[in-house]
Amino acid sequence: MIEMIGRISRLQHFSVGDGPGIRSTVFFQGCNLHCDWCHNPETIPLKAALLFYRERCTACGHCVQACSKKCHRSASGCHAFSRTACNLCGACVEACTPQALERCGQEMTLDEVFRFIEEDQDFYAASGGGVTLSGGEPLLQADFCGELVKKCRESKINTVIDTAGNIPYTAFEKILADTSMFYYDIKAAEEDYQAWTGGDGARIFANLKQLIADGADVTARIPMIPQYNLSPEYAERMILRLRSCGVKKVHLLPFHRLGSGKYQALGREYTCAGLAPPRKEDLEQLLILFSAAFEAAIAG
Repeated sequence: MIEMIGRISRLQHFSVGDGPGIRSTVFFQGCNLHCDWCHNPETIPLKAALLFYRERCTACGHCVQACSKKCHRSASGCHAFSRTACNLCGACVEACTPQALERCGQEMTLDEVFRFIEEDQDFYAASGGGVTLSGGEPLLQADFCGELVKKCRESKINTVIDTAGNIPYTAFEKILADTSMFYYDIKAAEEDYQAWTGGDGARIFANLKQLIADGADVTARIPMIPQYNLSPEYAERMILRLRSCGVKKVHLLPFHRLGSGKYQALGREYTCAGLAPPRKEDLEQLLILFSAAFEAAIAG
């Protein structure tokens, strides 16, 4: 029997904001959206990603010696990294004493991931926590997710799937029976989805409506992004659309720039660098609007 393999970006113990209680989070590699404000850009490509944090580098030269592809150079106390020939072997990461290099993304078996989850069972039991499958988009690997949440249910471990819903509904059918809760990220109104994220707005809202109709426990989570959707007028549009899908619970997720350093480490431009986090009073005004229609809270 062939062992099931998943592409995992990273595993995290003691997560907060990813569901109730103390949780472990499995971040899956790969996403089919391209949101400008994404705070996990290293999870977007299907393959692994190498991050170089220049401010941590001491120009010790260990990575130069370790890299067979000669992607690293050190001269006059300065380090340079070329991604062109990099095959993501990870040899430089292992050699990097100051941890200026980080490899995100690896292939793991189902049993390897589940062993990580099992380590914190006592904390789940004591806090009402569990495991959250996030990303990236975990349901791009729906077969792996399906087997993982099944093993969790058999061990009485609460599960949350954090998804953007930009996948065929057949992916939900593979995990629905064994998943405790869904966090369903709604990035925009339907007509703005393609331009803002590259996603299929019609599919995303249709999947949301069907998921709720099928009896799933769903919380819609909306990133609140200045210059995109941070206005009462836009909120009213979102409220009407979410109500039409049968949504009962909503989390508002304030924009932050905590992931901005990852863009530089990936050699990418961060186009939201000029955006400031939303003001508290603006968020509270929007919360009043959403609370009139849903069980709503500011989260994240």
